[in-house]
Amino acid sequence: MTPSIHETDPLDRLDPVRLAATRWFVALRDENADEALIAEFEVWCAADPCNVQTYDRIEKLWGASDGLAALNGTTHRRGLIGGAAGALAVLAGGRLLMQAHPFADYRAGTGQLRTAMLPDGSRVEMASQSALSVSFSPDRRRVKLLSGEAWFKVARDPSRPFEVAAAGGRITALGTAFAVATDDTSTQVTVTEHAVRVVLAGQAVRLEDGYSLRYAKARIGPTLTADENALAWRTGRLVFVSRPLSEVVRVLDRWAGGRTIIADKALAAREVTLMVSVANAGDGVARLAESLPVRVRRITPLMTVISKI
Repeated sequence: MTPSIHETDPLDRLDPVRLAATRWFVALRDENADEALIAEFEVWCAADPCNVQTYDRIEKLWGASDGLAALNGTTHRRGLIGGAAGALAVLAGGRLLMQAHPFADYRAGTGQLRTAMLPDGSRVEMASQSALSVSFSPDRRRVKLLSGEAWFKVARDPSRPFEVAAAGGRITALGTAFAVATDDTSTQVTVTEHAVRVVLAGQAVRLEDGYSLRYAKARIGPTLTADENALAWRTGRLVFVSRPLSEVVRVLDRWAGGRTIIADKALAAREVTLMVSVANAGDGVARLAESLPVRVRRITPLMTVISKI
């Protein structure tokens, strides 16, 4: 059974396979997606190879449009079906296929680890699926992290402050090396040398070497000792020690592409330990089944489901 929308929805005039695929895409991004819904989706996929091909095309195009953040974490599935399915249908129809962040100056694609020198001599290392833009002037150096994660080694220039903007916050270097990681839920700042000043919604925090913090919306979280494995990607590894399964699969998906659904909330919170090279990130989810009582199954080339045995 395909998730329903209002019968008068004008999208009903579109190709029914494409429309069904967009509805499934929205429904499966709901945090309440469960085994019953996934089982229905599997039946739909098995009914016709064209269904799988169309769904994967939707997954690729919506990811390329950077629209996933609008759907993650929402619980209003029915309200989203019309609007999100409409945007997806346009994408899938080829009428609007904008590359994510078309004005980005630097990008790292899926699975890529990119190093670049900025115009001022600062060095940036970018993780998979990251994009940033730069705006340098005689009195200021501004970088905007549009998506993903980047580590900065800032060239000294006291006359021109170096500032990174991400998700409404502003991080100013104080003679420093630091990393910023942003996604649809929060932004994390980790300092590896000297200090930075983090400003968000009128709040300001000085963050020292060896510490990190996370901010979201209008709140800066507590200062914590930095996870020594958080930046292992810079050396080509992904290392997780006692991290929630939901966090692990989110990072693996970013490096490998595709999407992994965890069909149980308690399972999503379970802590796991895993180490995998960035080149083999696609094998990471399958390896979880070696140490956890879970079943890992691939429904489409771009979708994997983890469920309890």
